[in-house]
Amino acid sequence: IGFSTGDVNRLIEEIALVRPTRFSAPPSIWNKIYVEYKTAVSVIDPQLSPTEKEREEDRLLKQFAKLIPTRCKILTVGGAKVSPTVWNFMKRCFRDCRINESYGITECGSVAYNNLLENNIEYRLESVPEMGYTIDDRPYPRGEILTKTTQMFSGYVNNPEETRASLTKDGFFRTGDIVEIRQNASGQPDVQVIDRKKSFFKLSQGQFIAPEYLQSIYICSPFVEQIYIHGDLLADTISAVVVPNRAYAEKFILDHNIQNFDMNNPCPQFCDAVLQDLRSIARQQGLRVHEIPSHLIIDFEPFTPENGLLTSSFKSCRHKLAAYYGDRLRAGKTIDQRLKTIVEIATGQSLSMDNDEHSLFSSGGNSLTAVRLSRMIEKDFGVPVPIGVLFEPDMTVERLTTLITDPSKLSSMSQPIVHKLLNDSQLDLIIDKNKPKKVVDLPSIIFITGTTGFVGAFLLAELLKTYPSNCKFICLVRCENSSVNLMDRIQATMRFYQIWKDEYQERVIPLQGDLSQTYFGLDNEHYELLAKQVDLIFHCGATVNFVLPYSQLYGPNVCGTREIIRLATHSTAFIPVQYISTVSVLPGHIKEEISIDNISPLGLTSGYGQSKWVAEKLITKASQFGVPVVIYRLGSICAATDTGACNRNDIHTLLFAAMMKLGAYPKRQTNCSIHGLAVDFTARSIVGLSRVQHDRNGKVYHVINPVHSVLFKDIVNSINRCSSPLIGVSHDKIFYKKVILPKTLKYLLRNIPALFLI
Repeated sequence: IGFSTGDVNRLIEEIALVRPTRFSAPPSIWNKIYVEYKTAVSVIDPQLSPTEKEREEDRLLKQFAKLIPTRCKILTVGGAKVSPTVWNFMKRCFRDCRINESYGITECGSVAYNNLLENNIEYRLESVPEMGYTIDDRPYPRGEILTKTTQMFSGYVNNPEETRASLTKDGFFRTGDIVEIRQNASGQPDVQVIDRKKSFFKLSQGQFIAPEYLQSIYICSPFVEQIYIHGDLLADTISAVVVPNRAYAEKFILDHNIQNFDMNNPCPQFCDAVLQDLRSIARQQGLRVHEIPSHLIIDFEPFTPENGLLTSSFKSCRHKLAAYYGDRLRAGKTIDQRLKTIVEIATGQSLSMDNDEHSLFSSGGNSLTAVRLSRMIEKDFGVPVPIGVLFEPDMTVERLTTLITDPSKLSSMSQPIVHKLLNDSQLDLIIDKNKPKKVVDLPSIIFITGTTGFVGAFLLAELLKTYPSNCKFICLVRCENSSVNLMDRIQATMRFYQIWKDEYQERVIPLQGDLSQTYFGLDNEHYELLAKQVDLIFHCGATVNFVLPYSQLYGPNVCGTREIIRLATHSTAFIPVQYISTVSVLPGHIKEEISIDNISPLGLTSGYGQSKWVAEKLITKASQFGVPVVIYRLGSICAATDTGACNRNDIHTLLFAAMMKLGAYPKRQTNCSIHGLAVDFTARSIVGLSRVQHDRNGKVYHVINPVHSVLFKDIVNSINRCSSPLIGVSHDKIFYKKVILPKTLKYLLRNIPALFLI
């Protein structure tokens, strides 16, 4: 019995000592032998005739064949797919051995031998359309192979998340290997591994790259001993890290009379020669432009299991290679080039040179875009950039580059905005205190904002049910596209929440306008008519977003409230205002009832809470001037009690949908409570209180659920009863990292209402 030292450089020596009858090794070993053979071939005198060259190559093949002892009759390649070039070399070199190819997986054992599936294997293919492989491909189906064997593992120790991701519900293991299933002469499935799903990556232009496939091609270069192909979403071409073959490098240095060659800093002449050879091979193999390295790192230090750049089975450890060479791989681009690429990926918009002078979100962008951009910047540069900074009106790529180069400048931009909040809360309101109040027991026209939102839609439905059929509702709807039917938007929202009735059609009057604009963007004639007709105002419209900074919410939330005050005071009598506010204007430590005038903005950290605080200060000032105002501060609003209709953009809705999608939940949240109030009950409460508040100017109601809460674990149990059981994940970071964007949860959101009715 012989035991290897584990030193790959002594492997051939150990084979000679042990003299095995059969020998199995991963492609990296056979690649190393092939590279040595290429180096030997490269020194053959180019002046020899073709016949003499062929004879010399045959002599070298016989010489390399002696590396394997004569009594060894079976050679096996296993662990990964070997390149066709190396496979052909083995066939030519080791002619006295039977050469086999074994395909197996640690988790499942042996799967195929010489491309034929083992007898005890169950398998199926799944399409991988993002890589261009489907089970409908012709002439042979292609896709990821899923396997089930009698000796397969039951799961990863202490890692239920990875176990769940790797095993299907019916017990098949996701190998991550892309295969092509052919039929041999006897009709048996012939498995050809053609790609690797788990290591592929996407470039900035959208092309998918299979690095292991490219590495198997570029290893044919006589310069290359080892190679690592790198790329990511921020790059439009690939990069390569090459460990040169020392013997061939020394020959090149000698042939080109290069003096004082430094292996720690190879000269440009050598680097260019390596790169040109890789490009020559790429052209010969018909590779696409984005599959050819544009950036090259030369490192004479080999990848080994000892330095962690190879696994114990001599496979490339890609994540460690990426980390080890990360700074040098990024060094090929300037900060502004890398940043420009990041902005383009995050926003989905191409930036020309002219765009450099425009703000980052001048052409559109939302909080998700900003969060994505902030995280990408921190990941690539290690500099955390606050969301609010990205939304600064003058924040261009050029200015952002300056901030990343000198992060100390970010601190001065993130100072508290208390002074601005206080100044904005003192905005002038031109109000005639001597105007009478418009008092109408049964209003004929009610003006309402926010009806395409969650609470606003239910509020409109409740008003339609409460007031008689001769009462009309003018609904302000913001719409930049004049061709869009405003009524369709209102109907679509209410139909989604299952609260639309056809008889509402004649009573709802949509009005195109924008809260952030003076007079809502209406001309004088229409505005005058509106102010004369309206008997009562329900202001529910606002941008609810806990990520955007105050500057982005100032228009809809602060200016919008000021425009409501302008409308309420424009005519000959004050129009009563039912104002929908939020408990977010209250710092967390406040438990008792308190006036907005006694609340400091110092404890408000979100832009939403800050904007609603300023807005409530303005509406309270209007109340003090005599405008009939009732304020309703809403807390967390949950699904309707009768239908389960819920807010698609609510954090809880998205969390529950993500849990159902992932089949997991964050265990740390198990004992948390959700203090929500049903949206239909909320709307009924507001409408009911509004009808008895004609003489209660300035009254503030907290429409919240202070007592009855739902435990998070009860939500989990409810999901378990209506879907597959969820697995508790111990690390919240792992769970939230896997949560996908809302648009991909569209299908699951349809099932959420049923959850709230259990």
